[in-house]
Amino acid sequence: MPHRSPSRAVPALLVLLVPLAVGACSPSAPEPTRSSSASPSPTHAQAARVEVASGDVTLEVSVPGASPDDPRVHVSTGEGTATVSLEPATGDSDGDPPVIALASAGTFEPRVDGSVTVRADGTVVGGLSAPQGGRLVAVDGTHLEVRPGSGETPKDAADITTALGTSAVASTDWGDREGGRSLAVVPTDWAREAGQAGTDLAWAELVAADPEVDTATMHDQLECHAIGAPDKDSWNLEPWRPDVGLVATMAARCNPTP
Repeated sequence: MPHRSPSRAVPALLVLLVPLAVGACSPSAPEPTRSSSASPSPTHAQAARVEVASGDVTLEVSVPGASPDDPRVHVSTGEGTATVSLEPATGDSDGDPPVIALASAGTFEPRVDGSVTVRADGTVVGGLSAPQGGRLVAVDGTHLEVRPGSGETPKDAADITTALGTSAVASTDWGDREGGRSLAVVPTDWAREAGQAGTDLAWAELVAADPEVDTATMHDQLECHAIGAPDKDSWNLEPWRPDVGLVATMAARCNPTP
């Protein structure tokens, strides 16, 4: 029996296999999407949002689990202030706390006393007082979480209240007092109670109105009054008093002498 060369059979076999290979590499129609019986995960987009504004500062309070009809946030406004109060047990079932977002330009600067200063382009433009019944915890430069006080859970916490202020100085008056030039500063009610954030804003307003105020001793005297005599009718600041540092200024009851 004559022997056949396989050289002619191979091309024929390739002719049959190539279309199959090309078809296997060609894009196929997408498979139909399979439905899943799993429930979608909850989204915080369902949170109620409340806008809070005063002066050039705008905040947005977001409450997970709340509804627009019952946002659990109460806002009252005054001259240069907006007070925000959150009901107890505010937050969703997963324990996510309410969040205060800075909607206007700027950043939050938390202070050691629990208050928060708001800066825009390096200038203090407002602040949040240390909250009653809770605390503000920075998430990043523009977001704060509202949490219950230490040792409390959302279920047994009281209302959490903080006040946004954008005005800290009610009036100023230069005069001669106690043997030299003196600037009588009348702070706003918010600045008297806002802590370091109130002092930051008062100082920014004073320096912007009169660059002569911008000395270390004047700043220490202002801070001393805010800490030790917030209810005094006016905070008298004397530029001629020596720069002895804040501790010595407070030891001298805000009136250091040479």
